[in-house]
Amino acid sequence: MVSRTVTPGTSGNGSDEEDDGPQVTADLSDQEPYSDSEQLGTATKRQKTDHIAEKSPVKAQGHGNTPIIVLDGSDGYFDQHLTKPVLSTNSISNLPLLTSQEYITYVQEAEKYYKSNREALVELHETLFAQWAFELSQGFNLVLYGLGSKRELALSFAREYLDDVNVLVINGYNPSTTIREVVASSAAILLDDPNVKVPKAIPDILSLIFTSQELKPFPYDTYKPKLVLLIHNIDGEAFRNDRSQSALSRLATHNQVSVFATVDHINTPILWDSAKLSSFKFIWHDATTFASYTAETSFSDPLMLGGGTGRNVNRGNSGRGHGGIRYVLESLTSNARGLYRVLISHQLQSIEDDFGQTQESRNDSSRFGMEFKTLYQRCSEEFIVTNELNFRTMLTEFYEHEMLNSTKDLVGTEVIYAPYDKEVLERLLEDDILNE
Repeated sequence: MVSRTVTPGTSGNGSDEEDDGPQVTADLSDQEPYSDSEQLGTATKRQKTDHIAEKSPVKAQGHGNTPIIVLDGSDGYFDQHLTKPVLSTNSISNLPLLTSQEYITYVQEAEKYYKSNREALVELHETLFAQWAFELSQGFNLVLYGLGSKRELALSFAREYLDDVNVLVINGYNPSTTIREVVASSAAILLDDPNVKVPKAIPDILSLIFTSQELKPFPYDTYKPKLVLLIHNIDGEAFRNDRSQSALSRLATHNQVSVFATVDHINTPILWDSAKLSSFKFIWHDATTFASYTAETSFSDPLMLGGGTGRNVNRGNSGRGHGGIRYVLESLTSNARGLYRVLISHQLQSIEDDFGQTQESRNDSSRFGMEFKTLYQRCSEEFIVTNELNFRTMLTEFYEHEMLNSTKDLVGTEVIYAPYDKEVLERLLEDDILNE
């Protein structure tokens, strides 16, 4: 709201004199008063001022005989926007670059501020540990949300109340974590039989878990889970797909499994539909700690915004990571994604078969590529391509995004390969984007 003071022209001895127009001053706490030239202005300004004064809906008397005009509603809005705001030309690119040591120093200094307040907040959350344990004992699963890292708080609860059960700690913020590892590790704990061979496919592992153990009615009075999944960032990059969340929700329906998870992304709820939420049986708790995300951000370079998360084994750490590859694949056709799936499936199988080589040799992805003719034949058999021109067009897309490379072997045969290490290829093959 803006108020204007209109003062008739007066002489020094108090007698009224004629003036060209009313003198206008803006009563703004954050601006300097108008100069004489600004107060008088042009004829157009005076006309605008007179027009505003005539249409002013509210008038009040200030000190003495000075009338105060208060502009409200639409008139007040347009009055405040008479002048164009000055936009800043600053940008993030103009900021000075930080070195790693400077960044670490600033983070350590920031930890000293409001330290006692943050510790008091954590102590307040710890008073609810008994309630959380009771809710788990009644067959519900827990989710902690809020600003700040909740990793240490969750671990503290596990040490105090879950010391007599099997706790599987899952770092969802680690990009290399796979849902198959989670399900396979859960099966090993639940089955507790070293002679049982765990299948490779996730649906087969889940079927083995549920068929090997009889699910009895839920004993609420004496319930004690055999396994607690402590998932740091269930909304992490490793689990942001329907396949992972479906497997976790299916595992959560087992009456000997409890889930204790943390979330940090604002859009986390859209990961689950009504069926998954019904399976999870979540109870949400606000666990704001304002703690630094030191562990959660340790797998990415905080000084490089938007950088990749994977490693190109032939180009050092500057290669496109899993997130970047997925972004490109989403923009391509299903046939192009099918071509990439055929290639990396062959590449992973070749790596698995190469047991006798050193890790350094196994990371040389060019050794496990596919011959051009063999790849074309496989894609033709799966009706991915119809002719060689169409096949080369698809390959060009991947070459331009540096997702494929080609080389020639000792006899001059062209070999095509994806220039990524085994972990990135495994995550891509497990992703829904290549199985649509």
